[in-house]
Amino acid sequence: MDNNGPIGVVDSGIGGFTVLKALQDRLPNENYLYFGDSMRMPYGERENDELIMLANTIISELENRGVKAVVLACNTLSSLIVELSARVPLFSVIEAGVQETLNWRDRGLVGLIATTATVKNRGYEKELELWTRDVEYIAQGTHTLAKVINDGQGDLKILKNNIREAVEPILLKGIKQGIVIEELLLGCTHFPIVAVTIRQMYPELELINPANGLVRQLTKHLTEFNYFNSRDDIGSTQILTTADYDIFVRMIKELEIDCDSLEMTELHLPSTSTSVSF
Repeated sequence: MDNNGPIGVVDSGIGGFTVLKALQDRLPNENYLYFGDSMRMPYGERENDELIMLANTIISELENRGVKAVVLACNTLSSLIVELSARVPLFSVIEAGVQETLNWRDRGLVGLIATTATVKNRGYEKELELWTRDVEYIAQGTHTLAKVINDGQGDLKILKNNIREAVEPILLKGIKQGIVIEELLLGCTHFPIVAVTIRQMYPELELINPANGLVRQLTKHLTEFNYFNSRDDIGSTQILTTADYDIFVRMIKELEIDCDSLEMTELHLPSTSTSVSF
């Protein structure tokens, strides 16, 4: 592996842009290679065997392109990290999310909204139990919120209805236990994209974004192994997507992602890619 090789970032669509943006802001000299598998999103509605196959295929593709690490900017895939194969270090957004949670609270209940697969796999609960038994998540899975965000926020009413369906059950469960939920972990990297709307609807909630923990994890790894990009200039970013090209273009601009090229690609068929520069 080459110090100057890119850091791979994997998601089912544009949600991982929230992680990519945090990495670019904090580690601007690094090179990045982002893979968004929008053709098959939402991952949260797929079976684990298929998800493992997809993740391993994407990881292998990124390794063939010379990445020096892979960030799983997808909670659904991170919940299956023990099942994945890689020749380079893998970084889990779930582990980062748990660490961020413990920065906010050392005992009690924390709300968690995530995809149905992340909730079903109990990825956050399993990771949290490795750190403490004094904090518990009240988790609520959503079938549709990530897809609504990925497809665009044109209809605010639909977006708010989806947010409400994800958050209200958590607050009600807390009330039944005599506890007011004060923190909400955004357990899908799509969700921070609509953080402003969530805050407007629920100003009493502190929103926890796992992307901050991922940046710290990766920085620690690069420091310990002296693995930073050796070039002094700003790094480059290449983005690959299997679908939704126009949505990627819009969100790159909206989230102010530094992007040197955006390519349409297919798993197993990278030679059919077409490219545009920004």
